[in-house]
Amino acid sequence: MSAPKDFMAAALDRPNRIAQSLRAGRFFWTIEFVASGAHVLHDDLVIIDAFVRELARRPQVAGFSVTDRVHSDQDPDPVMMALHVRDHSGSEPLIHWAGKDRELEDLYATLERMQGHRLENLLLLSGDKLKDPPADRRPHYLESVPAIRAARQAMPDLIIAVALNPFKYREEEAMAQYLKLGKKVAAGADFIVTQIGFDTNKYEEALFWMDTRAYRVPMVANVMALSARRARYIRRNPLAGVTITDSYHRLLEEEERLMPERAQARVTRRLALQILGLRMLGYSGVQLTAIHSLETLVTLVHQIDYLADRCPDRMSWNKAWAEALSLSNGVRADPVPEAPWYMVDRHARHAPRRDLIKYVVMKKAHRVLFEKGVAARFLGRLVRGIRRQSWADRWLERFEWMIKAPLFGCESCGLCRLAATQYVCPETCPKGLANGACGGTHMNRCEFEDRECIHSRKYRIAKDAGILEQLERWLIPAVPKAIRHTSSWPPHFRGEGPAIEVGDMSVYGGRGGTEKA
Repeated sequence: MSAPKDFMAAALDRPNRIAQSLRAGRFFWTIEFVASGAHVLHDDLVIIDAFVRELARRPQVAGFSVTDRVHSDQDPDPVMMALHVRDHSGSEPLIHWAGKDRELEDLYATLERMQGHRLENLLLLSGDKLKDPPADRRPHYLESVPAIRAARQAMPDLIIAVALNPFKYREEEAMAQYLKLGKKVAAGADFIVTQIGFDTNKYEEALFWMDTRAYRVPMVANVMALSARRARYIRRNPLAGVTITDSYHRLLEEEERLMPERAQARVTRRLALQILGLRMLGYSGVQLTAIHSLETLVTLVHQIDYLADRCPDRMSWNKAWAEALSLSNGVRADPVPEAPWYMVDRHARHAPRRDLIKYVVMKKAHRVLFEKGVAARFLGRLVRGIRRQSWADRWLERFEWMIKAPLFGCESCGLCRLAATQYVCPETCPKGLANGACGGTHMNRCEFEDRECIHSRKYRIAKDAGILEQLERWLIPAVPKAIRHTSSWPPHFRGEGPAIEVGDMSVYGGRGGTEKA
């Protein structure tokens, strides 16, 4: 299926409506396009063709958003899909790019292809866990923060979106999200896209945090038309970072059972109310997920127009939202889990005493052995000349590992970042994330479900040690694949250790700013 040549040429010269909307402060929509396998060039593009006719009359729809490996690890390349979307829609798409099982070289290759095809919008994510991880090696994730920094340096005019999951209900995991957001803004974010969620208070909390930190970056909400069928699927096949409470699920099931002919209309009404509420709060736009027909899109637009007249303020909107979460038989949904944490809560979690003692001891040991004093000078002279991959380096790497593995879980990354990660080794995160938590945690538990998220531990230590700004401002680099399984000590003493950059808080607001630590 191909577009006419003159149409393709026009599409290449078409203005970037997402960028235009952001600059103009105009509330906009993007429609998420989740491609998978055999559907990519057939059924889905037929749907896009139908959408295009309506897009011409719907100025709020700025374009499509193309996901990366959502259904499976073998989903089509998002750049290829973005080209198809642009060719058939005539609008500049937003490409999602996840760092799972990818290195910096993969990002640079993608950026080069985007440049060659004049694609201008990119959402950078660390990514959820692989569906089918390789059995013969540990997959590594290119974390979003160094990816954003690299993309901004490689393509200064690129429109870069970043992710935030505000729907976290424990202090540590919530603050880990907000603090990491500071790094993303400093690295060069142009706008923010939230995870799917249904808690209005968390949407407000995210904006409150942005205001208090003076992150002058637009926020877009990812919203979903959540039906009973879709909720059942997500609960059977968890969507990382998405919270659907038992209460909300029960409402959807009752809705489907008691009023099957009206259930879909109520789903659309709730989505319309949510979009209207987000616009009232001050969000810059929405990314629509699970909109699969033109009829649904048109109905949604009409519902928003209808509700806007009847809910002109927050009071009337709150009443309408409460009604949308209730049934006449008394069933009422609460999209918030039990005992939730919000930023206004006074109670606080503290680090265990052993974690704080370890942090203090290791900080002093690091200073003595690797920064100042007789021991540091002696060790530096002893190992400085050892080159990576040499026989001496192989022996030294084993010695370093024997010391650090029992203490930290070291995996010989070759670029030790312990001094920048509160002496909690980032390699003990299954994704190897150093700059902060991914969006897949649940109640402080790792997405892999086998441990507490290490970034919750880091948050408690940093808070009690009075160094929370490190979690917000220190941009920690990615580990190059070529240096893994080498010793980190010789390069450290040659001044080739991790180049930590510090976010410059005074220049936040779209292009970010950093300085060397």
